[in-house]
Amino acid sequence: MSETVKLAYSRTGNEGSGTTLVFLHGSTMTKEGMLPLAQQFTEYNCVTFDLTGHGESEGEEPEQVLTFAENVENALLQLQEENIVTDRIILLGYSMGGAITCEVAYRKRVKLAGIVILSSGANLKDYTPMIDDLKAMPAEAFRTDDILSYLFGADTPQEDVERITEHFSRTKVADVIGYGDLMASNRYDHWAVCEGIDVPVLLVHGSDDQIVLPMAAVETWRRIKGSELLMIPYKGHGAIYEDTGLVRDKIRSFVRQCNE
Repeated sequence: MSETVKLAYSRTGNEGSGTTLVFLHGSTMTKEGMLPLAQQFTEYNCVTFDLTGHGESEGEEPEQVLTFAENVENALLQLQEENIVTDRIILLGYSMGGAITCEVAYRKRVKLAGIVILSSGANLKDYTPMIDDLKAMPAEAFRTDDILSYLFGADTPQEDVERITEHFSRTKVADVIGYGDLMASNRYDHWAVCEGIDVPVLLVHGSDDQIVLPMAAVETWRRIKGSELLMIPYKGHGAIYEDTGLVRDKIRSFVRQCNE
């Protein structure tokens, strides 16, 4: 097991709710990047983490999704002891955070009521060609801003492109950390074990995603018995920012089902 590190977090919504929604950000991001989605759920206790080595969190950036997952597990167990996180947890992960979410659900160290995988899947190694193209680049040469145009789908209005691009640029980590995130994501392949996930699962993906290809979500959906898949037409990797209302409503319905 990795050395325990302290993860910083933000808390929003209804702290008195018996259901906690825990949000995990993606590559190149910090917890502030997930707040536009987390703040949609005012009726639930919402916790948004800075992952290891990101934002205000401690530790060296991990090279593997497993290490990120171990640190999330430790943080959740600690916050349960402090009564900040309830016993009913739904874990929501975006992009790299989606892979971490799969890992936490499979490992079962933390009891979960359900998981939501956003623009991600249980195998990112074979479905991230853009990251494959970056491997020949020295980490010091990578610039997050250079890849933000890949976030968008075919019909994204220019005003949304500008709004989402500004949000990612403002809330990102240092570029060298973002590069490490992308490489860690690209190493993740857990097809062999994702069938062991036995909590309710919702996958949300944009049909025009160029960063994590849609088949990553489709194949994960096929492998996890009883899982649901919302494929949003013409939206890209930033689908949760492009069509936040639709995503919010679907997640809200899923959370109600998990609580029944």
